[in-house]
Amino acid sequence: MIKLFLGLLLLAIPITAIADNVIYIDQTGSSASININQDGSSNRVGSSGDDSISDGATTTMDIDQVGTSNQLDYDIYGDNANITSNITGNSSDVDIQVGTTGGSNGGSDDVNITINASGGNSNTVSTNVGTTASGVEDVDIDIDISGGSNSVTVTENSTATSVTDKLTDIDITGSTNTVTATKSGASQHDTTLGITGSSNTVSITQSGAEASTVDVTTNGSSSSVTITVTD
Repeated sequence: MIKLFLGLLLLAIPITAIADNVIYIDQTGSSASININQDGSSNRVGSSGDDSISDGATTTMDIDQVGTSNQLDYDIYGDNANITSNITGNSSDVDIQVGTTGGSNGGSDDVNITINASGGNSNTVSTNVGTTASGVEDVDIDIDISGGSNSVTVTENSTATSVTDKLTDIDITGSTNTVTATKSGASQHDTTLGITGSSNTVSITQSGAEASTVDVTTNGSSSSVTITVTD
């Protein structure tokens, strides 16, 4: 079941929206395929007070937002999800939560998240994995950002211990960007970061039951990098 709100009630996907549109999705059931295209400014998929939701196994989603000040707030519950967010422009906000509280499929296993932000400044990207910790594992996050003054935050709280847990790969190009990656839980806290540009700020913290790998490559001047790893 998929419910969509776009000013009026809509029943079909894919969806194309232009300027100042609000799309709200409340999807339950397995094998959903969702494709959203928004072109313009101040468009939203969900909101900070009322996130869109996919609650079920095998969800495939592709959300493209082109323009300024667009917003994506989405909660994912269930196994085998493939989520792609593409943003082009300035001052957009992407917030994706995986396996957080609520949902009949609150646990999430085998989840792939890809976020691409190109040609823009002052964008905010945030992912939060496993707020409830249990039942969330094998989450692969890939983030590719270009532009200045962007903010990237990855928070990983799941407690599973399989080899492919907590894989995060961030590539960011531009100046005065901020990257914060925090991993906690049972083990396998892999983080790879490639950053090109000047005056960037990076903070990586990984902890819990030993295993942890951090790989950081920087190319630029006056950047600040802080890495903290504890057993």
